[in-house]
Amino acid sequence: MRLDFYFHFGSPYAYLANRQLPGLRESHGAEVVYQPCDILAVMKSVGNVPSPACPPKARYAGIDAARWAALLGAPFAMNGAFMAAARAGQTDFNTLIRAALVARDRGQAEAFTTAVFDAMWGVPADLVSAEGRAAVLAKAGIADDGLWVEADGPERRAQLEAITPEAAGRGVFGVPTIFVGEEMFFGNDRMDFVRAALNGARQAGAAA
Repeated sequence: MRLDFYFHFGSPYAYLANRQLPGLRESHGAEVVYQPCDILAVMKSVGNVPSPACPPKARYAGIDAARWAALLGAPFAMNGAFMAAARAGQTDFNTLIRAALVARDRGQAEAFTTAVFDAMWGVPADLVSAEGRAAVLAKAGIADDGLWVEADGPERRAQLEAITPEAAGRGVFGVPTIFVGEEMFFGNDRMDFVRAALNGARQAGAAA
């Protein structure tokens, strides 16, 4: 049973969804396929508007995400230093997303994705400097080994750009988005439906 997880490190809800994926894998035997994407590009292509464009929505999302984190027993604190550096043009989320593509190809998708999400929304850590990023990965047992250099190369830039029409074509309009087969679920609050879909797929497989 394959579960496709479309995510972006700028989404606290994607962080919360990621916290729940290991349980789904263990309880349902789901194969989690990590699908990093430039969600702002996807949203633009389908006519959606990100939360920061609506200040009341953005304020509420922060409160709501904190409530969900408390419910899940997850640490929750926004990485203000990274956000400030991104606003100043010193870094950007796509650097992290491209690095996630490299990590996925190296068989380190889960460890990398969890480490970066935790540093972004759980317990903030330095994701701006080369030394800080290396420390975040080392804590997760991942060696840098040219990962960030490859992430900045033209091949990974082109790969990320190509993901946008593919994600939009599947119906993605925001993150987190999860597919069980071709059945789509949006939001970390849809995990009960994801579990039901996994149960259905398992039962259908057993009956086949």
